[in-house]
Amino acid sequence: MNFQERLADICARMREEKLALLIAVHDGAHFIEKPNPVTVLTGFKALGASAAALRPDGSCDLIVTPSWDAARAAELCPRARVVPTDDLGDALPASGTGNEIGIAGLSALPAGLAGRISAALPSVRAADMLVFDAARTKTVEEIAFAREAARIAELGYARLLEIARPGMSEDELALALKTYMKRLGAEDNFLLLCAGPRNRAVQPSTGRRLEHGDIILAEITPSVQGQLTQICRSVMIGTPSQELRDTYALVVHAMNQGIAAARPGVPMAEVCRAINAVLEAEGYGEYCHPPHIRRRGHGLGFASTRPGDVSPDNATVLETDMLFMIHPNQFLPQSGYLLCGEPVVLTAGGAEVLTRARSALGVIEA
Repeated sequence: MNFQERLADICARMREEKLALLIAVHDGAHFIEKPNPVTVLTGFKALGASAAALRPDGSCDLIVTPSWDAARAAELCPRARVVPTDDLGDALPASGTGNEIGIAGLSALPAGLAGRISAALPSVRAADMLVFDAARTKTVEEIAFAREAARIAELGYARLLEIARPGMSEDELALALKTYMKRLGAEDNFLLLCAGPRNRAVQPSTGRRLEHGDIILAEITPSVQGQLTQICRSVMIGTPSQELRDTYALVVHAMNQGIAAARPGVPMAEVCRAINAVLEAEGYGEYCHPPHIRRRGHGLGFASTRPGDVSPDNATVLETDMLFMIHPNQFLPQSGYLLCGEPVVLTAGGAEVLTRARSALGVIEA
């Protein structure tokens, strides 16, 4: 499915639900687990608050803030009528009666903006399901952007191995990686990076300086044209013990079993169970549940985070062209928290891993 085919599907759903107008709204605060309905309808990731107003005939208004971002919007979305504004609330269309208008993204807005829009458009229908159900699989354009983001993520990881050394702070390393990946074409990057001899979890960087014997944890998540892709990696500063090598190999094996289980027609919960089964067989069943672990992966936004979490309670049936992350990311008593994970896209034959090299314990001799 390409972008225009998805848009046609959404328009058909609008006609079925007798919607004269579908409005998508987003506040411009981009986060890995916050879907953006404006991006679904237009393919555009705005710098500020934005909206899209779609009609059943496929015509669309794209409302962007700040107003000076309109030129970029017009270049990237030539089929939309771009409306520049510095106040999203004042620029939203108000044509049609309330029950003929659907809205997506309202519940995720800050209270002030949401209140203004609700007052201007009373009795509108929630249409989040309409938008995000149509976006449960990725378009060919989004998959191409995901592949490029995966390439950039791997280059970012190679850069980490090249420059990380004892004495460098976590913040310095994180900033260097973000800057490097932005030069490669990532317009955004959700990066968690921390280090310690025994990590309890992965978290944002601090001013703590790297030391010999640390294990660096990195969730590297660049975005290309509004499509995120993530890799999860663990790196030892110094020579890893055989116990650490064996433990990491076990976690990678669990990940690979999850990848093998991900096939069209399979519930997402089965992917999680395949990962847990490997660790449970080695006596680590206690560590396969909260508070040690909540999920084994997740969808990859920004446009849509479907098919959701790789978790035991996610009954979503996998389909071709779904894109998501598989990461066992596991706390074990002898090693602390370890990261490994790959982005996959579902094909008719199973899960295609988008990275060239799968997770392996990184080593920085120091």
